[in-house]
Amino acid sequence: MASDGVKPTMAEKLGTILGAMNKITFPLGPVLALITYALLIRIDSFPPLAAAVAALSIWMAIWWMSEPVPLELTALLPMILLPLIGLYPAKSAMMEACAPYAHESVYFFLGGFGLGLAIEKTKLHRIGALFLLRWAGSNASRVVAAFMLCSAALSMWINNTATTMLMLPLGLSVIATTDHPNFAKSILIGIAYAASIGGMGTLVGTAPNIFFAGFLRERGIDIGFWDWMLVAMPIVAVLLVGCWVWMVVILWPLKNVKIRVPSEWSEEWRSTQRLDGHQRTTLIVFALAAASWILRTPLLDSIEGSLWHARLSPANDAWIAMVALASLLVFPLGKPVLTWKDVERVPWGVLLLFGGGLSLSRAITESRLDGQIGLAAAGLQGIPVWLLLTVVVVIVVAISEMASNVATATTMIPVLMGAAPAMQIDPILLLSATVLASSCGFMMPVATPPNTLVFAQKKFPVKDMLIAGFGLNLLAILTIPPVVLWIIPKVLSK
Repeated sequence: MASDGVKPTMAEKLGTILGAMNKITFPLGPVLALITYALLIRIDSFPPLAAAVAALSIWMAIWWMSEPVPLELTALLPMILLPLIGLYPAKSAMMEACAPYAHESVYFFLGGFGLGLAIEKTKLHRIGALFLLRWAGSNASRVVAAFMLCSAALSMWINNTATTMLMLPLGLSVIATTDHPNFAKSILIGIAYAASIGGMGTLVGTAPNIFFAGFLRERGIDIGFWDWMLVAMPIVAVLLVGCWVWMVVILWPLKNVKIRVPSEWSEEWRSTQRLDGHQRTTLIVFALAAASWILRTPLLDSIEGSLWHARLSPANDAWIAMVALASLLVFPLGKPVLTWKDVERVPWGVLLLFGGGLSLSRAITESRLDGQIGLAAAGLQGIPVWLLLTVVVVIVVAISEMASNVATATTMIPVLMGAAPAMQIDPILLLSATVLASSCGFMMPVATPPNTLVFAQKKFPVKDMLIAGFGLNLLAILTIPPVVLWIIPKVLSK
C-alpha cells in the first residue's frame, strides 16, 4: 500500500481491485455452482451426474480465474468432491478421482523441470547469453534481439518464470550501462514476452502445452514432440520477430543507440571457454533428451510393425524425461549434477494443477457432460472454421490477461473438446489454437509471472506494457488461426 501523501502506483491500484474481487469470488464460486446444479437438474434430458460435474466446473472456473484461494487448492476440488457425487463406484471412487493426479504428463513436466534446474545450476544459460551478446556487440537493437533469443530458447525447456528470473540479472546489468529509457523498457519487456513466446514452442516449454498433450493422450491421441514443434515454431518465429520490430523499430526506436558491455562479462566469457564436468554432463543429457523427444515419433513410424516397435513404443516423452532426471541425479558418479535438495525446488503446485485439470476433464467425459456441451453448441454449425478459430483465440487471449495460462487452458480445453463435434470442427484444430492463445497474456503486469517480474523493476510505466502488449496480442490473433489451419491438417489431425 502507498504511504501517506504518496499516490498509489498502477500496480498497487490493480492489487487493491483484485483483492476486493477475491472477497466476492470466494463465496461466488460455490454459490454459482449450486445455482447451476439446481437449474440443470430441472431439465429432464440433462443427466444428473452431468449437472453435478457442470456445477463443479463452474466453481473451479471462477476460482481459477479470480484466485480467491491458491490455484493449487482449487485443483484439489475434483479429488475432494468427485468421490461424493456417485460418478464412480463407491469402493474405487477416491482412486478414480485421484488417478489423473499421477498422469504421465505430470512426470513429463517433472523431468523437464529437472533439466531446467541443471541448466540453471551449472550456469549454462549464462554461457549461451554471453555468446549471443558477443555477437550483438554494442548495437542496442541487436542486444535486445540477443536477450529475446536467449530468453525464448531457454523457455522452450525451462518454465517461463524461471527463464525470466535467470535473464533479469543480466538484463539489469546491461541496462545500467546506458541511460536511454527506450533501451531499459525494450530489454525488460522483451525478456518477459520472449519467455512467454518461447514456451509455446515445445511440449515441455509451458504448463498449458503439457496439459494439452496429456488431455489428448487420455483420449488415445498421442501428440509427438516434433509434431508439436512443426505447429508451434512458425508462430513462435512470427511473434518473436514481430515483437522485436514492434518495440525497437516502431514503439521505442533504438537507432544509433550504443551500449557498453560490462567488463566483467568479457572476463566471465574467457573463464567459460572450457566446460567443467557438471556442465558437460548436463549438456550431454539435455542433447540426448531433446533428440529423443524430437526423433521418437519419426523413428517409431519408420519401424512400425516390427518387434522393435513393440519394445520401444512404451518409451514415450514422459519416460524420456524421467530417464533424463534420473541421469542428472546419478552422474557424474559420486558427485551428480543434481541432488534431491535441488529437485525439491520443483514447483509441485503446478503438478497439482495438471492433476486437477485432468481429473475434471475425465469427469466431464464420464458424466456425459461433453455430449450436453455439444448439443448446446449445435447452433454454431455452418460458421466458417477460420471465424470460429479467430473468435476462440480472441476470447482465450482476453481471459489470459486476467487468469494464469494453465488455469485458462485447463478451463477451456475440456469445454471446447465437447463443443467441437457439434460445431463440425476438428477438435485438435480448436484445442491447438486454444492452448497457443492461452500463453498470449502480454498486456497486463498481472497476466503472467514474467510480466510481473519485469514490471516490478520499476523501469517503465504500466502504459508501456499495455501498448506493447496490445500490439503483440493483435499479432497473435492474426497469426495463430491461419497457421493452425494450415499446419494442423498436415501434422496433427487424426
